[in-house]
Amino acid sequence: MSEKVISMSKKASNGVMMSPEDALRDALSCIRKDGAFEKGKKLIVLAVDDTDGDYSVSFIQAGMTMSQCIALCEVAKSIFLSEMNY
Repeated sequence: MSEKVISMSKKASNGVMMSPEDALRDALSCIRKDGAFEKGKKLIVLAVDDTDGDYSVSFIQAGMTMSQCIALCEVAKSIFLSEMNY
């Protein structure tokens, strides 16, 4: 997508409107261009497939132990709840 064209999902700050590929491209852009995680060496990507009402969860992680993955998910949960005003 051209840098002059902004997707509706970004304009609305609505992740539901983004495709998984868009989200991964944004993450790579943050890592490469914007300097996010400049010195970080740990990453986790969570995915869910809810096709036909079944939920299949998968993840890809880099540089983390399972306990670190759990801790990160707990921190993210707290942040999400806070942003939802819970």
